[in-house]
Amino acid sequence: MTATHLGSSPAATSLGELTFDLGEDEVRRRATSQLDRAQQSLEALVSAAGPRTVANFLDPLNVLLTDVRDVGSHGSLLFSVHTDPATRTAGREASEASDRFFHAFRLNREAYSALRELDLSSEDAPARFAVEKMLREMRRAGVELDPSTRERLLRLNEAIDLTGNRFSENIANQERSIELASSDELAGLPKDFLAAHPPDGSGKVRITTRYPDFQPVMTYADRADVRRRLLHEFANRAYPENLPVLAELLARRNEVAKLLGYPNYAAFAGEDKMVRSPEEVRAFLERLAGLLRAPARRDLETFVERKRRDHPDATSVEPWEAQFFGPGYYDQKIRSEQFGVDMRRLRSYLPYGRVRDGLFGLCHELFGLDFTRANASGWHPSVEVYDVTRGGVLLGRVYFDLIPREGKYTHAACFIVREGLEGVRLPQAALICNFLTAGTPPETTRIEYPQVITFFHEFGHLVHALLSGQQRWLYNGQGNLEWDFIEAPSQLFEEWARAPETLARFAVDPETGERVPDELLSRLKASASLGRALSWLRQVGLSAVSLDLYSGDPAGWDLSAMARSAHDRYSPTPLPSEYHFEAAFGHLNGYASFYYTYAWSVVIARDLLSPFFEDGGLTSTAVAARYAKEILSAGSERPAAELIRAYLGREFRFDAFEQWVTEPAHLPPAA
Repeated sequence: MTATHLGSSPAATSLGELTFDLGEDEVRRRATSQLDRAQQSLEALVSAAGPRTVANFLDPLNVLLTDVRDVGSHGSLLFSVHTDPATRTAGREASEASDRFFHAFRLNREAYSALRELDLSSEDAPARFAVEKMLREMRRAGVELDPSTRERLLRLNEAIDLTGNRFSENIANQERSIELASSDELAGLPKDFLAAHPPDGSGKVRITTRYPDFQPVMTYADRADVRRRLLHEFANRAYPENLPVLAELLARRNEVAKLLGYPNYAAFAGEDKMVRSPEEVRAFLERLAGLLRAPARRDLETFVERKRRDHPDATSVEPWEAQFFGPGYYDQKIRSEQFGVDMRRLRSYLPYGRVRDGLFGLCHELFGLDFTRANASGWHPSVEVYDVTRGGVLLGRVYFDLIPREGKYTHAACFIVREGLEGVRLPQAALICNFLTAGTPPETTRIEYPQVITFFHEFGHLVHALLSGQQRWLYNGQGNLEWDFIEAPSQLFEEWARAPETLARFAVDPETGERVPDELLSRLKASASLGRALSWLRQVGLSAVSLDLYSGDPAGWDLSAMARSAHDRYSPTPLPSEYHFEAAFGHLNGYASFYYTYAWSVVIARDLLSPFFEDGGLTSTAVAARYAKEILSAGSERPAAELIRAYLGREFRFDAFEQWVTEPAHLPPAA
């Protein structure tokens, strides 16, 4: 059965019971009970007599595996967001137990043989592709190897899960901060930021490395020493705690690859991606670097030229002066002085509530989706819960958790809360971000423009999860797409935050009711490419870090030196030796060697936008419907290259990305 597309209704399903207000003992009890039932069901399935059929084997196996995936998703979410440390630990343990089940399943020879015996001749292509992926996953796990090797692989993968979770947990727990003598040291920051950071009883102000603090300070603080100090703390989060953890993670993954017959983990990890091998990834990164180096140098020269107005002898910019780990001081100075874009002024038009509601409105217009506040609670009083419908039919539920807390996941991501399965249950997903400030009214809290783009990016994952969550087979859902395509839809969603015609719909000052001036938006668009090539060249450097660290035996490696070397091979701004960003580079766990995904996906995303521009713009409902059908709703019912071909009518090309990433910033005509 094919995916449910726009214009059709899914089979009758429900959200099902999902509870977050659980103590540690109840989390463990429920996870243990569900996994025990799943194990018993699996044993009964593989030991049953008679021929294997879709009805008596694949259908129940599909539901069983979805149930186990949900245990892991629920546990992973609790581990990442729950307010109680003990419950976070229990959530991590539930996630690890779910992973252990899947590791054992992939090495289960009886289940493998039963899947191979299935007669799929009367099934459709998505069903056949789902089984093909299951079998490939089991072969890649080592199911065809001897018993002792399978046992070693099982123990290694279980250890990798534990190590990876330690790596992530250290990042979440290792918040850093700087202390300022007074608010005077925050000269240049917007008034609402200063109001949210009052001095303590001794007149001192604490600024943390959390994003609601970090991004505004790095963008606006006039005092270079404040930016320098804060960036130093940010670049050393989870250092030195995570270096031995990272070394352990790399070593164990390398051993897995060797046992499976691969030269290194990067070779193993790339085999089931769109870009098949480390050699192809390196060729892709070199191609990008060749494209980006000249415009990136142009960006740097622009920043140095502006710095000379403050420091006439300047020949370079420091990491805390221009974009490095995010927005930069001289970036916004140039936008303000040369392009007439005051990012603080733009910020005043971006209260969170208007941004969110504007995004909801766009999704209704383009995809027919409606978001309604649900009568349900999340895991914290600040969590927003919405039911999502299309044409009055419930599609799923989403959660927004946007305020930093101690122990909470520190970056921005879309978490699957519950897998959707046609006829069984509806999908649920959560946006976990950190751009609001505790203690301020969320609806009217202003957010930085780059955070708006991040919000749209993660929302792209959310819509993808909802629309692809109507599949019949677990292995046809979004989570089983090639990982180097998974970021393309979210990269595409960013464009609705960049385009003046869509940004203007929701950019309104809540205090005055004034809409963002058209001139400001036109100047913002004119300045959009400033630093773009430099930013993406840095992404190439981070991709090289990810690839290099997984391309050999890490025994005896100086991980910090290797990370700096790989980064500096591409980045025109060398990484200071006292920075240890690799200790908090969370993607080294989840994405392992394929961080290049972001760059690869944006090349695809720029081409996926082409039909919109050819059909009159980003609000073309006809193109949006085709995009939703062929890309979003299709999940992974076909290889990603086929999804792209069905939508574009051709293979994807580099042209759109090349034009976008190398275009120079041009001053708009004077008003």
